Amino acid sequence: MDLEFFRKKYPFLEGNLVFWEKYITAREEVLKLLPAMLDDKVGGMGDFAVLAAKGRELLAETEISLSAEETATMAEAFCHAMGIATVTVDFGDVVPLFEELSYTVDTAGFVKTELHALICAYLEELAVGDSETGLNWLELSCPICGAAAGMGLLDASGKKNLICSHCQCVWIYLRSACGLCGHSAEKGMLLLTAEEEQDWSMECCEECGHYLKVYDMRRVVPYIINYPLHYLTSWNLDVSMQGQGYEPAFFYIFERAGWLGSAH
Repeated sequence: MDLEFFRKKYPFLEGNLVFWEKYITAREEVLKLLPAMLDDKVGGMGDFAVLAAKGRELLAETEISLSAEETATMAEAFCHAMGIATVTVDFGDVVPLFEELSYTVDTAGFVKTELHALICAYLEELAVGDSETGLNWLELSCPICGAAAGMGLLDASGKKNLICSHCQCVWIYLRSACGLCGHSAEKGMLLLTAEEEQDWSMECCEECGHYLKVYDMRRVVPYIINYPLHYLTSWNLDVSMQGQGYEPAFFYIFERAGWLGSAH
């Protein structure tokens, strides 16, 4: 994975790009393995629209089991690409929702949570199929894993999409409502923009006290190879929000990266 584009356009990311190159490559290596492991197991999950009508996340409605050999293969591929020692991963009898996932705050926990996220990312691919839009879900939690949003996008038509903070799944949500708590009153939502980042905005919610960074794709379609990395390209906006009384929505990978090399 060559991130030379980011080195040139966002020099403030230079110190972190070695990690992101390994991380994105590790994700790609695992995603190559998942069709052989999952296609037969989820072939009967049915149409996502039917599952969505129940108002429950895909992992809550679909039981997916992985053998020790399969998880070991995934862990080996991921760890090799990351340049870390291979760890043992066990998801239990079935792959759980994000909130039910147990993990340690160390290297092993980093690998386990990221492999879980990749399983969910592949399930999104299957659910989306040939569609060019996000999943039509209109709920606050991710339709695949149940985690909250990490950022938002306005697509070419102006529809707001939310990006999962854990598995990076994309789903359509209400344009006028807070993507973190659902508050939709006319008052209580503040939209902040910055001249130096014209395509980004911060949706600040007085109800929950958080802000969601949203990228508007109607003017320029950006070069996005990974949503968390795209989030970091406007890190100056997060710096400007410090002391404003709002907590940011963010991607879990930002926290998990600090677990590498840690012993629980």
